[in-house]
Amino acid sequence: MTPDAFRLLAMRLPNVEFGSNLGNHEFRVGTKVFASLGSPVVGQALIKLTPRSQAQFVALAPGAFAAAPGGQGARGGTIVKLAMADATILERALEAAHQKASGKG
Repeated sequence: MTPDAFRLLAMRLPNVEFGSNLGNHEFRVGTKVFASLGSPVVGQALIKLTPRSQAQFVALAPGAFAAAPGGQGARGGTIVKLAMADATILERALEAAHQKASGKG
């Protein structure tokens, strides 16, 4: 998975807006960010899942997904190592984060 492929997956979801904030590339639905790219490290992304969804994706692909450090991770913030991520699994994770941000998940 490359950053460009991640960007394309995120932008395929309904009503997504892309923007930058302090060097982070953010993906929003409405006013809520559900994913960011290159943050905190280039080659990684952060997606905002529920804690339950986070646990499922970490168990499914532990080399690609990990809880973010601290409170952010406890609330479902999930680091994705793009080079290790399977496109199909990452697409499902982005859909879950998008649903959460849009109030449907």
